[in-house]
Amino acid sequence: MNKPKVIKVSVIDPEDGRGRSLYATLKDLVAEHHPDLALAQIALAWNDGWKADSDGHLQLGKATKCSDLQRELHVYDFIIELNREATRDFGDDKWLALLDHELSHCDQATDDESGAHKVDERGRPVWRIRKHDVEEFLDVIERHGTWKSDLVEFARAALRNREEPLFAGKAGDK
Repeated sequence: MNKPKVIKVSVIDPEDGRGRSLYATLKDLVAEHHPDLALAQIALAWNDGWKADSDGHLQLGKATKCSDLQRELHVYDFIIELNREATRDFGDDKWLALLDHELSHCDQATDDESGAHKVDERGRPVWRIRKHDVEEFLDVIERHGTWKSDLVEFARAALRNREEPLFAGKAGDK
């Protein structure tokens, strides 16, 4: 007899204790920092299959935009997967940072010419996934400094917020 296929993702129940807390945090973050997502339907899911990559980076979360077909089959516009094992010991501050990070990937598409928010032929908002603001190697910054404008802005923001890092001591976290 064959072993059953292992399912490594599961939707987080918004009525469950941890789920209730995560969805409440998500709602608060949208209201305070991501108002363009007020109309977005966002599901949270656990992912139990992520391991560190060959560079030792561990994925903590991932935001995915639902396709047009998926939106026809269910109500969600985005799904945010969370690494259950890696986030097991997170406190409220780390959950806040992680959910804020993943929400920052979620964005409403805008028209290139007018800047107005795009809608589809059914009147629904058109969504997109934003890339990270900064991408660079630590070694290059150590050798050449903040040589690009995005790095300069990142450094300024980091200097304004010099608190103890939430993930101190976990260089492999990404």
